[in-house]
Amino acid sequence: MSPSITSLDEIDLEVSVAFVALGVARGAFTRCPSGENLRAVDDAENAVNRLLDARLAAQS
Repeated sequence: MSPSITSLDEIDLEVSVAFVALGVARGAFTRCPSGENLRAVDDAENAVNRLLDARLAAQS
């Protein structure tokens, strides 16, 4: 297996985990809308976005 495929597989896994974490953060915010939970949602969204950007860059 080539290194680029391994890298894409790793990024895909990280995207999946980050997306699950985003869902958890959104659920926590829905149950208890607080500043702390809003920051957790923002952080989780930013993590997903960074990973998706890395995935896009790795494809090029």
